[in-house]
Amino acid sequence: MKLKRQYVILIIIFLLTLGIRLYYTFQTPYFNIEAYSIIREVNYIRDSVTPLFKDELSYGGRNLLFPPYYYYILLFFKIILGTLAFKLIPNIFASLLVFVVYIISFNITKDYKSSLFATFISGFIPIFFFETINSISVYTLILPLTFFTLFCFMKISDNKKYVYYFITSLAILRLSHPAAILIIIVLIFYLVVVKVEGLKHSREELELIIFSTFIIIWSLFIVFKNPLLIHGPYVIWQNIPKQVLSQYFTQFNILEAIYAIGIVPFLSGIYIIYRYIFRKKEKKMYLLITFAISMLILLLLRLIQLKIGLIFLSVTLTILFAQFFTLFSAYLKKTKFSKFKPLIHILLFILIITTSFLHSITSVKKTIQNSVTQEEIKALEWIKNNTKEDSVILATVGEGYLITSIAQRKNVADPNFLLIEDAEQRVKDTEQIYITVFETEAIALLNKYEIKYIYFSERAKALFKIEEIKYIDENCFELVYDSKVKIYKSLCTIEE
Repeated sequence: MKLKRQYVILIIIFLLTLGIRLYYTFQTPYFNIEAYSIIREVNYIRDSVTPLFKDELSYGGRNLLFPPYYYYILLFFKIILGTLAFKLIPNIFASLLVFVVYIISFNITKDYKSSLFATFISGFIPIFFFETINSISVYTLILPLTFFTLFCFMKISDNKKYVYYFITSLAILRLSHPAAILIIIVLIFYLVVVKVEGLKHSREELELIIFSTFIIIWSLFIVFKNPLLIHGPYVIWQNIPKQVLSQYFTQFNILEAIYAIGIVPFLSGIYIIYRYIFRKKEKKMYLLITFAISMLILLLLRLIQLKIGLIFLSVTLTILFAQFFTLFSAYLKKTKFSKFKPLIHILLFILIITTSFLHSITSVKKTIQNSVTQEEIKALEWIKNNTKEDSVILATVGEGYLITSIAQRKNVADPNFLLIEDAEQRVKDTEQIYITVFETEAIALLNKYEIKYIYFSERAKALFKIEEIKYIDENCFELVYDSKVKIYKSLCTIEE
């Protein structure tokens, strides 16, 4: 049986997306820093079966809270494919987004051309492309799964079997990441909008919203009860210290959003939101529109990390582009420009290529260049092979994952701040050890955290804008590793 032309094109888009992702991710044998914490979790589950909820190395010893399902999925494929799984599987998950975008787009437009156009854009959304290509990010699974869950909700009225698909996908989503709460926010907002607009919702929709809200909120409360008691409402910002909070929860900027999402899906999506809020009522569109508005509100209130919010928003606006393209094509037929319709479509495609596709390719090169280098790996392996197992290693907060994952030693701090009561002080002290010119101050701080080695990399130089650690001398510090990365052993103590 021959495949329909649109399905052949859809498969080609998937293979193109996956092929380009794999081409760039295999430019280096290494990963971005955050990926190594995931690799460590997978390897720990392989050896111990259970997840690493008690980490003896991070912050010198702490508790961890996270849904482990994604790590078990990666472990399953690692058993089959070896370490190749870390390069291959996340990029396959990310590329599956094109199928989800197609089925949602076709569901709202009933036009395969518009749907395929949106599908192509979704494969090369700049911010999603360069944020996930070499990071083994859980969002490679979460993003397509989130939108598939929304698709199942949209289809409930058409076929009752989608109720089971919805519950199953939502359960997998919750077991993989707390982002399941976004579905609940969107569904509640959707219910409010439908009521305000005087439209009817089905009994199944109402029951599912109530059921899902109760289950997700209850499960999140059970798991994150302790962080809520310790951090209070600041748990929303994951206890991130003030010094680095702006790096995660940045103020939303329209120009940055257009740059990260692409000008065509951004502007067309905004137009569709305006059209269906103020001029036309359509229930199916409201689910996507409420998702987009929810992301915009969370971004404006800084209740979601900028890059995460933009990733979810970008996919929503890309799907809305399919509806825009359908309306735009229908409008062209009624004008004198109808004979130029193919040319206009080609020009629009070229605009998308230049503003989204090429931007994704350019940005991903920078991402690959920012991957962990061979020099860093050698230095970290030296630490692993030449230091005592209980040694505490100072590195920048961002490099904390490398110390625990590759060097397999205790760090002072890393980017997982949840349940750490002195996180702000540790970040401040880490910076001070690198930038202070006073040896006594540095030694006092090194003694405070029982630090034995200072890991001084090119990343630390760039972060703190220094070329050397000023107070280093031969009396209290020994240069034990000298390359692009330098490692100093602390020899002195200050008696109280």
